Amino acid sequence: MKTTGWKAIVVMGLCWFSLQAWAAQTIQIGALVSGQVDEVLVQEGDRVEKGQLLLRISHPPFWAKLEAAKAQAAASKARYDDAKIELEQALDLYDRTVTAKRTLDAAQVAHDVAEQTYRKAQADVRYYQGWAGYYRIKAPVAATVSAIKTPKGATVFKEHTPMLELTPE
Repeated sequence: MKTTGWKAIVVMGLCWFSLQAWAAQTIQIGALVSGQVDEVLVQEGDRVEKGQLLLRISHPPFWAKLEAAKAQAAASKARYDDAKIELEQALDLYDRTVTAKRTLDAAQVAHDVAEQTYRKAQADVRYYQGWAGYYRIKAPVAATVSAIKTPKGATVFKEHTPMLELTPE
């Protein structure tokens, strides 16, 4: 086939695709993550809508990291909540001149550290939740599935491994 002289790699949504101008334009779809193809939800010749789920990639270590991050966030939240109570009590005792300023300062530091630890744990969860979307490959445009290059059970070792080919309508 003859090209029209251009090729582009574009990151869009939850997958990458390559547009090549041939007699009929095609879109190569690959993953940004590694893992095993757990489920292929389309067949060659199927018409798909933009955003339609095409396949799922499984990677148990990633999901374990996400669960660990959620557990860490829950534990950090509990420590932060406890530090808030401790700070309130220390402030009350200081106001009534029952304890020294140093006790109040220590409670404030413990509170601030717990708060930042909790914020970091929340950020870790958001990070993993963001990457979770890359394990679900969706159609970037309405098209017809012209080729499936990674069947169920296939392993994707590196990002941008071609998995599906679509022909836009």
